[in-house]
Amino acid sequence: MAETEILLPDAAFAPEGISHDAAGNLYVGSLTQGRILKISARRSISEFAPAGANGLVSVVGVHVAGDQAYACSSDPGVSALTGTAVPALTAFGTQTGAPAGRYPLPEGGMFCNDIAALPDGTILVTDSFVPRIYALAPGADRLDIWLDDARFVGEGFNLNGIAYDDGAVFVARYNTGTLHRIALDAEGRAGVITDLTMSTEIHGADGLTALGGGRFLIVEGGGLSAGARGALWGATVSGAQAKLEVIAENLNVPTTATVIGQTAYVVEGQLDHLFDPTAGAADPYRILAIELPAEFR
Repeated sequence: MAETEILLPDAAFAPEGISHDAAGNLYVGSLTQGRILKISARRSISEFAPAGANGLVSVVGVHVAGDQAYACSSDPGVSALTGTAVPALTAFGTQTGAPAGRYPLPEGGMFCNDIAALPDGTILVTDSFVPRIYALAPGADRLDIWLDDARFVGEGFNLNGIAYDDGAVFVARYNTGTLHRIALDAEGRAGVITDLTMSTEIHGADGLTALGGGRFLIVEGGGLSAGARGALWGATVSGAQAKLEVIAENLNVPTTATVIGQTAYVVEGQLDHLFDPTAGAADPYRILAIELPAEFR
């Protein structure tokens, strides 16, 4: 029988970001404990980066590129390590978990959220509280501002999920539930921004995963209030249009997804239990294994 979920052993872990390596190992980070777990292809769970390693506070987005596991460390005030380090992109070696770099957000950056890689190895990072995307060029020792655009200014969480597909960068905006395409010029710099027309309104666009050929998975978080529910959507982009199809509904405030083969591994982050005091205790944290329909494989 195919697996349907992976239960996380710590009832206080509060997962958010997830990624995987070429061997099928999953990496998932904790908002409350500032640590990263590694889940093997055989589903044994071990510590990858212990609490506070490399200045981790709250682990948000996670992205594996080659032999590096990148993680956004931010401080939304829900971690036992709140106040111990500034927001930064962090890097760890996938084989050992040893710290491999730490890159603070430049010039007043506030919230490192999600991560994507360009074909040349450049790592891009969204900032949810400042309308920016940062870039870590191959071999660089600091982040640079890759995009700063006032259209992404707003209350609360704005720029969130990010992905590369077919010569462009795509970003999801949490507060508006929208998807945007950013063209790349010949030097890999940010170009024209297109606000895509969504066929369906969604609430809380969080994780974004590129599947190739203009196809994406969008994780709809559903909001931060008690009782919020979300969904996993498939999106097909053509021109300035994004056609959405629901893949799984009534998820417990999902945050991000990663795809191995024909299966999406989706984190149920239950963020309402962190940000709404009326929400009470969270259910056991889990990662859902959702088989993708044929058009999104």
